[in-house]
Amino acid sequence: MAIKENMKKLRERYDLTQQELAEIAKVTNKAVWAWENGLSEPRMGAIERIANHFNLKKSQLIEEGGLEEVETIAAHHDDDWTEEELEEIEKFKEYIRSKRNR
Repeated sequence: MAIKENMKKLRERYDLTQQELAEIAKVTNKAVWAWENGLSEPRMGAIERIANHFNLKKSQLIEEGGLEEVETIAAHHDDDWTEEELEEIEKFKEYIRSKRNR
């Protein structure tokens, strides 16, 4: 059930509610709940919208361990990053926040 775990990890990593991920995927929050509980899997259109939104490959959402790279980035401590990397991270966070507020 790779998709189940990947959807949970993605939401947790970007601090999203099920409703927020549902809006990105253009589905209901009940659909996201069903994905995360292994009761159903997202259709390819929803996977594609999520992947495009987060600049991921569809395979990262589908395959087991597909989000490990995202987790590896999240595991870094601030003192592990260069100034330039920290600036890029902040820009990305602002981008995500602006997308949420639309």
